[in-house]
Amino acid sequence: MFIYDNDILNKIRGEKTLEEIANELGISLEEANERIMNLKARGFMLKKKIYDNGKIRYIAKNHQCDDSCVLDIKLCDRSKFSAMLISDLHFGNELQAINYLEKVYDYMQFTGINIIINGGDLIDGTFSKGNQDIANPIKQLDFVLENHPFDKNILNLICLGNHDFTLYKYGVDLKKALEYSRYDLIPFGYGIGILNFGGEQIFIRHHIPEYSFEPIFGKLVLEGHKHKMALTNADKGFLVNIPTLSNLVLGKYELPGAMRMDLLFDDEGYINSGHFEQFILTDKIYTVNEAILDLSFLNHDYILEEEVIPKIKKMSIGQSQIEKFNKKWRR
Repeated sequence: MFIYDNDILNKIRGEKTLEEIANELGISLEEANERIMNLKARGFMLKKKIYDNGKIRYIAKNHQCDDSCVLDIKLCDRSKFSAMLISDLHFGNELQAINYLEKVYDYMQFTGINIIINGGDLIDGTFSKGNQDIANPIKQLDFVLENHPFDKNILNLICLGNHDFTLYKYGVDLKKALEYSRYDLIPFGYGIGILNFGGEQIFIRHHIPEYSFEPIFGKLVLEGHKHKMALTNADKGFLVNIPTLSNLVLGKYELPGAMRMDLLFDDEGYINSGHFEQFILTDKIYTVNEAILDLSFLNHDYILEEEVIPKIKKMSIGQSQIEKFNKKWRR
C-alpha cells in the first residue's frame, strides 16, 4: 500500500510555496516538484495557485483538477499585471531559435517580469512547414525538457497548440509530460487557456483542427498560431495575435518577435487599460511598436470553463511510445 509523503503533505497544508517546501526540506526545487507530482499520480488532489512574482503554491482540493484549462493567478500588486507574450517556438524545426527565447529571459531578468504566456506550438510535432532537425516528436519533447531556458523566478503558462497536439499520435499527453517533468512549464489545455485574476479573466487560444471552438465574446483574448502580431477589436472584445518566436515567419515582411503586456486594474479588480510593446529579435531585442489601449469596455461577466472549452472530435490514440517516454523521465 502506498504511504503518502507526509513531509510534503504537511508543507502543502501549511500553505508553503514550492520554493519554501524545497528550502525547508533541504531538497532541490525539482525534487520537491517530483514528490508533489508523485502524490498527484497516487490520487491526491491538488491545484496550482500561481503568483505573478514566479512563486507556486499547491492547494488541496476535493476533486481532481488535471483536465482543467484554468489557472488562477494572484497579483502581488492588485492594480497591475505584467507578462511576456510568446508563441509558436516550434522546437524540432530547423528554424527554431532558442537563442531568441534566451534573450527574452535576459530581458525579464533585467525588468523583473516573472510570467511568460505562451500561445502554443511549443514543439513542431509530426508535421511541418519546413525541414525538421528533430523529426521524432518524442525527441522534440526531450529537447524542450533538457534545453528550454530555466530561471527559478520565471514561470511559463502554456496554451498547447495544433503541433503540440500531434504528440497524441505517439500516445503522450504533452500536458501531463510538462507538468510532471518541469515545474516551470505550466500547461493550460489544448487549444485554450483561462487565466483568472479573482473576478477578472483573460483567455489564450490556439487553433487545433481536431477541436471545435466556441466564440468568446467581450473578453481579452491572446492568440497564437498565425505567426504575426495584430491588435484587433473582435467579438466585442479585444484580440491580440502573438508573433512567432522563431524564424518560421510566414509573411514577407514579418520578423520573429515577442510582446510585453502590462494590464492595469481598477479598484473593483477589472481590467481598465493595457500597454502592449512589440519586440523583434535578431542579434538583439528591439522595440518596434507600442500601444496603450482603453480596455474598460470589456465584458466583466464571469465565463465558466465548460462554456468555452473546445470539444475534441473523434480520434484514435496510439500507446506504443508511452512506456519509453515514462522510463526516460521516470514518470
